[in-house]
Formats: sequence, C-alpha cells, structure tokens
Amino acid sequence: MKNFYTALMTKFNATVAGSHNAFWTAIGGRLFQGEAPEGTVYPYGVFFHINNNQIDNFKTKMDDIILQLSIFSEKSSPVEVHDAMTEARSFLDDCSLTISGGILVSFYRISDGLQKDEVTTASGIQSIWHFHVDYRAIFERN
Repeated sequence: MKNFYTALMTKFNATVAGSHNAFWTAIGGRLFQGEAPEGTVYPYGVFFHINNNQIDNFKTKMDDIILQLSIFSEKSSPVEVHDAMTEARSFLDDCSLTISGGILVSFYRISDGLQKDEVTTASGIQSIWHFHVDYRAIFERN
C-alpha cells in the first residue's frame, strides 16, 4: 500500500520540462494524504484510503484499492473546485503508475459528487465547496 501512495505522489509532483501537470497547478501543489495541515491555503486536495480487498487466485496476489480524492475551495462559487476536479480527472482517469513491488493493472473512476460543507476556523464557521471523486485501483504484487 505504501508503495502505491508513494507512486501516486511521485506522479503528482513530477515535472516535464520544468513544469508541473495542470492538476498540480490547479491546487498549487497542495495535495495531502488523509488530512491537510491546519491553516492550509485553499484550494487544496486530500486523498483518503477507503478500502483495500486482497485478491488471491493462487497464481497472483492483488490489492483492490478504493481511494477518494477531495478538492476543497473557499470561493463563493464552485467554479474553482470544478476546474481543479476537471484537471484531477484528466490527470488520474486511466492513469499509469510505476510502483515498486508490483504492477498497476487498472485505475479508473467510480463516482464523484459536489457538496457544500461548513468548517470551523479560528474566525468562526466558514462555508467551503467540496468535490470528491472515488477511484478503484487494482495492483498486482510481485
């Protein structure tokens, strides 16, 4: 599992000709596993490990991973979060990853949604936009 998430972050942080991918740019390079640090500037992304089922068919051992990516924005309109999620989908849909200790067999989007959340800050309650998308990854272990 650790190798899978390391590969995901390596892909996210990679540069081509000195430039980051459009998803990285849309969220200012702020992508965190599990939880963003307190006071993180919007917009930002967080990915969560939802589920992992092991598949063992006596020939190969695989992990069937469900992860959720969430993008958060404090803008009054959902445009910023929509734009960031469009870039996230372009970056992640059917992506390939180089994973130490195995091979990524498939990676695809399951579902997504947009909602308005309320968060408590030092200055009170604030409304934010929250766009979330779930992905399924099948990882064959060596």
